[in-house]
Amino acid sequence: MENKKKICRINNETDIQGISFKISNTEGFSVGLSTDQGNINSKDIKKFWYRRGNFKSNKGFTLSMQDTKLKEMIFRIQDNFQRENERMIDNVYSAFEKGGRINRFQENITNKVHNLSMAHNAGLKIPETLVTNNINELLSFSARYDSIITKDIEFNSFQFTYEEGSEVYIHQPVLKLSRSDIQNQSIKNNGKEFSHFSMYQEYTEKKYELRIFYLKPKFYTMAIFSQANEKTKTDFRNYDNEKPNRCVPYQLPKEIEVKLTSFMQSIDMNSGSIDMIFTPEKEYVFLEVNPIGQFQWLSKCCNYDIERQIAFDLLKEEI
Repeated sequence: MENKKKICRINNETDIQGISFKISNTEGFSVGLSTDQGNINSKDIKKFWYRRGNFKSNKGFTLSMQDTKLKEMIFRIQDNFQRENERMIDNVYSAFEKGGRINRFQENITNKVHNLSMAHNAGLKIPETLVTNNINELLSFSARYDSIITKDIEFNSFQFTYEEGSEVYIHQPVLKLSRSDIQNQSIKNNGKEFSHFSMYQEYTEKKYELRIFYLKPKFYTMAIFSQANEKTKTDFRNYDNEKPNRCVPYQLPKEIEVKLTSFMQSIDMNSGSIDMIFTPEKEYVFLEVNPIGQFQWLSKCCNYDIERQIAFDLLKEEI
C-alpha cells in the first residue's frame, strides 16, 4: 500500500484564530493552532520548511481619545502585548522545527558581518571589509584600493505612498566608489563622522559571478556572465531584463564545496543561496549567503529541478 503523507501550507494570509501551548512532564512541549484552514498540532509535523513571511500576531486597537497620558499608557500596554506575541510566535516555530527542518524563521535576521567572519574561519577567501562611521578610517581604507564598493549591512527595501498617486520605493543597491568619491564626500561632510555605520569592501574584479543554492548536503551552482553588461557589472542583481546575462550550470571544485559546507555548518544553516565571485586570477571569493534567497530562476536556467529535491527532503522521515 502506498504510504501517503499529508502536506499543510500556511501563508501570510492564513487566519490564525487560536494558539495553545502545552508543556508536560510526560508528553513534552507541543503547540496547537486553529486556523481558517483547520487545526494543526506540532506533534503531527515530521518536517517543516520555512520560506519567508510570519504568522500574524494579534491586531492592535485604534484610539480616538484626546487624553494623551491615557493614550500613552495604552500604547505601552499594547507594546507589551506585542512583545508577548513575538515570543509566543518564536515558540511556535521552535515546536514546528523539532521533527526536522529546512531553514528557520530566525534566519530572517542573518548577520552579514558575522557570516563574513565565519566564512574566513572556514578557509574561504573574502573581500577586504570595513564597517565604520569614521571618515578617517574610510579614507585610509579607500587609499589602499583603486575602487571600493558599499553595500547594506541589514537594510530591507520598503515602499510607501507619499501623496495620492505617488509611490516611493527605497532600497540600498551595491555601489562602486572611487577614491575621489570618498574624498569629495569627506570634504562635503567637513571631515565629521557619519551618523550611521556603513559597510565598505574592496572591489573584486570578476571573470564571472556564481549563485549557489545549498540544500544539505548538495550544491546547485550557476555561473552568471555579468561582466559584459555595464548595468550588471558591479552586481548581477541590477537585472537587465532587456539583455539578460548568460547563465549556465557550473561545477564547484570539491575543495570549495568542503569549505562552504564547513561554513554553513558553523552558522547552523542547512539551506541558503550563496553568492561568490570567480576572479581573473582564478580565485573563488565568498560574498554572502541569503538563507531565504531566490532559487527558482537558478533551477529553471540550469534545469536542476530544485523544487523536486526540496519535496523529497521534506518527505524523508529522518532528520
